[in-house]
Amino acid sequence: MKPAIPSLLMTPTSVEASVSDCRVQIMGACVAAAFLLCYAPVLLGMVSQWWNISFYSYAFLVPVVSAYLVWIRRDRILGIMPRPNYGGGAVLITAGLAALVTGQLGGIQAFQQVSLLITLPGVVLWLFGNAVLKTLVLPISFLWFMLPIWEALADPLHVPFQVFSANLGVMFLRGIGIPVFQDGVFIYLPNITLEVARACSGVNYLIAVLATSIPLATIVLTAVWKRVVLVLLAMAVSALANSLRVALIGMLAYYDLSGDLHGPYHILHGVFVSLIGYGVIFGGLWVLSRGQQPVVYAGSGRLWNFSWDQVRIAWIGLAMFLALAGVLRYVDQSQPIPLKQSLREFSLENAGWIGKEVLPVEKIQGTDQSISRVYHALSGEDARLSLWYFESQTQGKELVSPGTAKLHAGARRVRLSIGAQREVELNRRFIHDGDRAQMVLFWYDLNGRILANPQMVKLYTAYDAVVHGRTNGALIRVSADLPSDDQAGRNQAAEILAKFIGALYTGLDRHLPDPTD
Repeated sequence: MKPAIPSLLMTPTSVEASVSDCRVQIMGACVAAAFLLCYAPVLLGMVSQWWNISFYSYAFLVPVVSAYLVWIRRDRILGIMPRPNYGGGAVLITAGLAALVTGQLGGIQAFQQVSLLITLPGVVLWLFGNAVLKTLVLPISFLWFMLPIWEALADPLHVPFQVFSANLGVMFLRGIGIPVFQDGVFIYLPNITLEVARACSGVNYLIAVLATSIPLATIVLTAVWKRVVLVLLAMAVSALANSLRVALIGMLAYYDLSGDLHGPYHILHGVFVSLIGYGVIFGGLWVLSRGQQPVVYAGSGRLWNFSWDQVRIAWIGLAMFLALAGVLRYVDQSQPIPLKQSLREFSLENAGWIGKEVLPVEKIQGTDQSISRVYHALSGEDARLSLWYFESQTQGKELVSPGTAKLHAGARRVRLSIGAQREVELNRRFIHDGDRAQMVLFWYDLNGRILANPQMVKLYTAYDAVVHGRTNGALIRVSADLPSDDQAGRNQAAEILAKFIGALYTGLDRHLPDPTD
C-alpha cells in the first residue's frame, strides 16, 4: 500500500465534505473583513480623489479591469496547488501595514495608498504561495494605475509635453497654410494668442491610454513583441493626438469658428481627438491580432481544497494581525502642537516692517491658523506674506495636498541667503498678471527644518509622527513685485525678499513651536 500523500487538491469524493466545512469559509470571510478594516478608509479616500480630480477619472475602471484579468485566469489559478509562503508573505504584510500606520500617523495619504499594494500581494503569498502570486502579477500590478500618485510622479513630464505639443501643432498649422509664430508654449496667430497650458500638456491622456492599452495587449495578444508594439503605439498616439488637438484649436480660432476656447467646445475638441486616438489604438490591436491563435486561459480543472486543520493557525493569525493594524490606524497617537503665540499677535514692527491684513491669495484647506498681510518697510520696500499653520495632520487635513500642488506648478528650487551665515533652499516661481510681475518664494517649516521638496515634507512628517508623536508644520509664501521683468529686476526682488525673510524668522521664532531635533 502506498503512503497517503497530503494534498490541497479536491478529489470528486472530497468536494462535498470540503464545501460543507463552513469554518474555512468563515475564516476566509474574517480575513477579508480584517483587510477591509485596514483599508476601507483608504479606498473611500481614493474614490473621492477619482471623483474630484479629473486627472484620475479613468481610475474608476481600473479595479473592474483588474477583476476581469483575474476572472479570465480563474481556471489557471484554481489549477495550481497552493503552497503558502509564510516567510515572504510576512515580510510584505509587515512592510505594508507599517507604511499604512505610518501614513495614518503622519497624515500622508500616499503612504496609505501605496501600502495597499504592498499588503495585498503579501496576503496572496501568505494564503496561496508563489505560483498563485505569479499568476496574479498583472492584475495586482495593474491596480497601481488606480493610486492617485501619478500626478506628482508625472509632474516633470508636463513642460516637455507642452513644448512638444506646441511644436508639432505649429507644424500642422503651417502645413495647411496658416501663418503662425511660436515662442515656447505660446502660439501667435494673426487674430489670437494661444497657450498650451499645463492642463493641456497631454500627460493625463498618456496615463489614460497606458491604463487602456496594457490590459488590452495582455488579454488579446499572445506574442510579447506584439504587446510591446501596442503599448508603444499607444504612447505615440497620446503625443500625436494632443498635438492634433492643438492644431485643431488653432485652425478653428484662426477661422473664428472656435467659440469660447475655455467652454464646452474646448472639451469637445479633446473628446473628438481622444476618440481618434483610441480608434487608432483599437485599429492597431486588430492588425496585430490577425492570424494568431486565440488566447486561452485554461487550467487543469482541479479545485482548491483547504482543510480546517491546515489553515486554522495561519489564517486566524493573519486575520488577527490585520485586525490589530486596522484598529491601530484609528488610534491617533500624535498630539496637536499649538503655536507659542497666536498669529494674530505676529508683528515685524521691531524689524522695521509694518503689516496690513489683506485677502489670502490661495486657499489652503484644514489650517488651524493663518495670516495674509502686505508689509511695507520703513526703507521703502514692499513684500507680501501668507502663512498657514497646522497643529496636526490627518487624512484630508494635510500640509502637502492637491491644494498646495497648485503652488508648485512651474516652480523651481533656488538657494537664498537670508543671513550672514544661513543659506536655505526654497521654491521660486514668477506670476504675470497683465503688466504686473511678481516673484514668489514658498517653503515648508517642519519644526525648524526649512524644506522645499514636498516629498521630503511627507517623509519628515512621518518621522516626526513615529519618533516624536507630532505632525505639526507650516507653509510660508512671500512675494514681491518685480521692478522690471528682466534679470536686474529679478535680482532686486530677490534682495527684497531675502531681507524680508531674515526679518520674518526673527519674528516667527516667538510663535513657531520649538524644534524637535
